[in-house]
Amino acid sequence: MANPDTSEIAAGFAAAGCDGALHVRDLATGAEFGFEADRPVVPASVFKVLVALEFYARAAEGEIDPAKQVDLRPAVVTPGPVGISNFQDPVRLSLRDLAAMMLTLSDNAATDLLIARVGLDAINARAVSCGCRETRIVSDLKAMLDTMAVELEFRNYAELLAAQSGRLGPAAHAGSTDPGRIAAVAALDPARGSRTTARDMTTLLAAVWNDTAALPPACATLRDVMGRQVTRRLEAAVPHGGALAAKSGALFGRVRNEVGVITWPDGARYAVAVFTQAHQPFVGAAVINAQMARAVKLGIEALWAG
Repeated sequence: MANPDTSEIAAGFAAAGCDGALHVRDLATGAEFGFEADRPVVPASVFKVLVALEFYARAAEGEIDPAKQVDLRPAVVTPGPVGISNFQDPVRLSLRDLAAMMLTLSDNAATDLLIARVGLDAINARAVSCGCRETRIVSDLKAMLDTMAVELEFRNYAELLAAQSGRLGPAAHAGSTDPGRIAAVAALDPARGSRTTARDMTTLLAAVWNDTAALPPACATLRDVMGRQVTRRLEAAVPHGGALAAKSGALFGRVRNEVGVITWPDGARYAVAVFTQAHQPFVGAAVINAQMARAVKLGIEALWAG
């Protein structure tokens, strides 16, 4: 089908100061709309959907006990802007609660603990089994984030976060947010780091919503927890009385993504995936978020017109 709103979507991303990729899929009919849908993009925390899918699949198959308790020390887990690494005291959580924190809060420590349980090879293999031919996760978060920090001349990601927050002084802050240095890091290049496409992600979501990605209880759990995500960049695309189940992703002030399923009040469901990379880091987040939701609305309207 023709894509009548492609030029409007392209202009919107340009005006927002970012490159963008979009794919929308009607889960009932299979009709699709795309803009740069097959261009490799950086998944950022969107990949946590894949981690959760493998975890819930193994739990449903009886290979993992989701109630198993894990003792965690905040000082030694993978750091991040939210979650366990910001706790003051040691904590004990179940694996399923870690999965919930990973999806709802995008907790990095929880993510790496689950990756260690299920393995990157299994995560990537399930992605392929769901039809995601251009998706590849190359490392856990600690390895990716520490590598980024070293590329920016910091010892590790925890030190980089401290610099970006201003706690290490103005010189360190300037170095940690320098646009030229950030643009060169491998994690922001899908040719060198983890990668996916907008079409791959709606393919994955269709498999989850159709109960073909794993056993039905696993898919149902993933859908439920995605519906409780705190960050909701696409909320403005959801009609009154509708619902959104999603996972967002952000990286280094450059990448802002969200994938999910929007359910219309009449029961129609649309898998959506939108990926952006800002032309300048840490600039225009609100404008980019608004354009992401607008692009999704235009994509769904294009399906109606087709």
